[in-house]
Amino acid sequence: MVETRRRSARIADAKIELLDHHTAPESADSDSNSSALSDIDESDFDSDVRPTKRQKIAGGQASRAVRKTRSTTVKTVTTRTKVSATTTTSTSTSITTTLAATPIAKPKATAASIQALVTQIFDCPFPQGNEPPCHPPHPHPLTYHNPLLLSSPTARKHRDALLTWFDSVSSSRQMPWRKPWIDTTPFVSSSSSATCPQDLKEAVAQRAYEVLLSETMLQQTRVSTVIAYYNKWLAALPTMQSLAAAQPEEVLSLWKGLGYYSRATRLHALAQLVCPPPEEGGYDGLLPQTVDKLVQLPGIGRYTAGAVASIVYGCAEPMVDGNVIRVLTRQLGIRGDVKSKEVLEVVWEAAKRLVEAVAWDGTDVTEDGREGKEPPVSDRPGTWGQGLMELGATVCLPGPAKPKCGQCPVKDTCRAYQEGVKIATQKGLVPEGKVTARKRVVDIEDSCTLCPLPEAEESDKQESDTGTKKRKQGEVSAFFDKFKTSGTRRKKDAAEDSDPAEPSSAAMEVITSHCCKYPYTKPKTKKLREEECLVVAIRRPSDGRYLIHKRPAKGLLAGMWELPSHTLPADLKWNDGSAAMKKDKVRMVLKDVLKEVGVSSWREKEAELGTVPWTFSHFKLAMHVWAVDLVKRDEVGSEGGEGNAKMKRWATIEEIEGENMGTGMKKCWELVKESRGR
Repeated sequence: MVETRRRSARIADAKIELLDHHTAPESADSDSNSSALSDIDESDFDSDVRPTKRQKIAGGQASRAVRKTRSTTVKTVTTRTKVSATTTTSTSTSITTTLAATPIAKPKATAASIQALVTQIFDCPFPQGNEPPCHPPHPHPLTYHNPLLLSSPTARKHRDALLTWFDSVSSSRQMPWRKPWIDTTPFVSSSSSATCPQDLKEAVAQRAYEVLLSETMLQQTRVSTVIAYYNKWLAALPTMQSLAAAQPEEVLSLWKGLGYYSRATRLHALAQLVCPPPEEGGYDGLLPQTVDKLVQLPGIGRYTAGAVASIVYGCAEPMVDGNVIRVLTRQLGIRGDVKSKEVLEVVWEAAKRLVEAVAWDGTDVTEDGREGKEPPVSDRPGTWGQGLMELGATVCLPGPAKPKCGQCPVKDTCRAYQEGVKIATQKGLVPEGKVTARKRVVDIEDSCTLCPLPEAEESDKQESDTGTKKRKQGEVSAFFDKFKTSGTRRKKDAAEDSDPAEPSSAAMEVITSHCCKYPYTKPKTKKLREEECLVVAIRRPSDGRYLIHKRPAKGLLAGMWELPSHTLPADLKWNDGSAAMKKDKVRMVLKDVLKEVGVSSWREKEAELGTVPWTFSHFKLAMHVWAVDLVKRDEVGSEGGEGNAKMKRWATIEEIEGENMGTGMKKCWELVKESRGR
């Protein structure tokens, strides 16, 4: 009873927090967040008069209308205001506000508003009785996103089904980093790793190194590509200690071709921090067990920390990558932008509660006995996390590939799948059964603030296409259904709870098309900035070597080798310039570059080879490539020495081929070789 009262109090506080967050302006000076009631002069009202329920509804309707970017009129709002200390007058104020066509900015997410979302979604009791399980994409309460995989009566059965499915399919996609779990119970439960057997400590340290390496390589890279690199890396650097002792050039060489080279440099830095003994601030070669400590290490974020903690140490920690985001947004039926902080935090919270439930599933401890206790250590958290990722990688596929919903072991708990079945039913492709959801009236205080309703009109049109007569008949049937005997209703409920037949191919096409709408990502409106640079391939006449530079140890393409390059001013458009201007610019760059390697006098022959476009995550780069041959003066000058060989040197074609270069610079180098007939 005490816990129930506490939960009710948390839910009430969450509703107040959400209402305040979504109806109040972000700041007093911001017009973009003003509500429909802001046109009233606040001096006309006493500060201690609270808004009526009708005012709240009006404000909420205005906020919803703003999100739809439509023009609307807010109806008359009746308020009570104090005229004197003894007299109260009821005043009717008509407010007519024409909302702008442009959407009003949504208030920034705060820790309090996110916690309120989490409380209202996950801490509310799961709907009981004969409430329809889905209502696409009409207004719905936040509790709609409480995962059926967590809270429904069949949740445990479906969680076990996913684990069983993963056990059956994991062998078909063999990966060298997938290995049986090492029982770390004595290791995790001990106060110090020094008290654990040395062989267990070494085995756990090696397993942690392998998991960290694989998870780092798998970021932004396909599994099929990573396998060969993973095996090559471990052959050269088999332990964390060997990685810590390696030279940066060797590390980058082993990573060559995987891209995103900062992953390799951070992995190297991490090993050098972890390997020293504790008295020197390290971890004696063993990755820490907790997420809080793991995320403090270079290159380890929230996902990688969760992967190490769950797969290696058996802790109930979530691991959320792109595949898991897709699976869980479909399971929860969230249509909000997955790049928004609110949606991501809700997904992470769902993942956290699910993995904790899975960890407890392996015990006989009841829910009452779990209060205030940490979930037990076992292989279940790691298996569950990998199972979700495998489901997203092979079954719950993104839009172009189309999800294979018929093969999904948890489709019956998937909101997106249920919504798709509902739409297919409206089209007459699925017999009406347990998904014949009725529209429900949603209290404005409980309505979902995560999901826009872009398809509401489309869904309304789909419903109208089924025919007015058929709809009216359904409404009449629903009315008389209230007066059926309890026995008749029990038979109907039992029929709705039975599993329907597998949808036809046409119905499945509708279902999967709907599932492809998840996850939703707001289209990018901001253009990438554009830059231009000059790349000069300088060849020395005596031995045919080329001058190459090494990039700084930090920043873009850190530690990579490249041909000398120079970023052009933003106001200089290379292709608009004359041939003379281009040659002058090349000679200016040439002078600065050669001075650094001791070349004081020269003649040159230059040729423009072309432009290589390359797109980074945050800007576009146009690389204008020139080839320059130095011609030695007879009377004076020098071809130059090696300079600082660590940062710049003359290299043969074969040596350049073996160096670590960014993919864009490699394309520039290929252009140079083609011009030389190589």
